[in-house]
Amino acid sequence: MHALYMLRNLVLKYYSGLVFRFKCKLNNINVGNGFQVWGKVIINKFPGSSIQIGTQLRIVSDPARYSFNIFPQSKIRTMTPKAKIIIGDHVGFNSISIMARSQTISIGNGTMIGGNCQIMDSDGHPLWPPEDRWEYPGDEYDQPVEIGDNVFIGLNVLILKGVRIGHNSIIAAGSVVTTSIPENCLAAGIPAKVIKQYNS
Repeated sequence: MHALYMLRNLVLKYYSGLVFRFKCKLNNINVGNGFQVWGKVIINKFPGSSIQIGTQLRIVSDPARYSFNIFPQSKIRTMTPKAKIIIGDHVGFNSISIMARSQTISIGNGTMIGGNCQIMDSDGHPLWPPEDRWEYPGDEYDQPVEIGDNVFIGLNVLILKGVRIGHNSIIAAGSVVTTSIPENCLAAGIPAKVIKQYNS
């Protein structure tokens, strides 16, 4: 039984890697060497936008390999020519969604992101007045998102526009990050607040 499980993982990794590489080539995305992918990755790159992926990326979207994911895929999407997504070296994530509408979302080297997380640079719709929510995109209100190096983000975290998370920090599971978080700390809650500071 163990041998069959290992064989399945090897086949899934090989097939998922081929499909991921094909999607990156199709979308003119530079992806570094050493990536490993298990499961489905949806890539929607708007013409003229930019997606950059560093070396040694690890994506786990397969429910059999990662038990905590609700969504059996990861999503990387840009929505206008101005949008950019930059993923550093040695980044790992599980069944997450990254959506850049008109700004830059950057993820630093060595960062780990748990399942079901969502990262976005916009509100999706204007907040006010109500009649604009259906028709007007409101992308002038979009703001960039910057996640530093060696950040650890737990399960089911929502990271909203305009946020910067400092190097080495930890975001507890289930948090909603609405304002920037400094380096070397643990933040938790809705909205996320610093609850512990570590020595640098």
